[in-house]
Amino acid sequence: MILSLMVHPQVLSQTVPADLVSAFGRGDASAISEWFHQSLEMSILEKEYETSKNQATRILESFFKSHIPSGFTISFEGTKEQSKYAIGSLSTSNGNFRVNLFFLNKDGQHLLYYLSIEKESQYELEPRP
Repeated sequence: MILSLMVHPQVLSQTVPADLVSAFGRGDASAISEWFHQSLEMSILEKEYETSKNQATRILESFFKSHIPSGFTISFEGTKEQSKYAIGSLSTSNGNFRVNLFFLNKDGQHLLYYLSIEKESQYELEPRP
């Protein structure tokens, strides 16, 4: 248990780069897009997209114009086979959102191939006893 707590910060930095976390917190779609795979799937407020990197950047810019970010934190990270994933919380001018990030390893670099942003629910914030 103690060993896993000591290793945890290193694992965090490997899965979701600090620059990417910072870019989400600022609402900088251009900086976020540097981590996009050439094609990716997105789900933004329950609207589904299969899109190019350029179009995904425009979709994210549009989201940030309507939901101005004030902070972003990663709450969970994990690995499954060759993929890594993370769940984060995005605070904005229009409430809080859950962000799901799925990465694939491409030439030694972790690139986003799936991104979803959905309204955070009370069920996630207040677990039942």
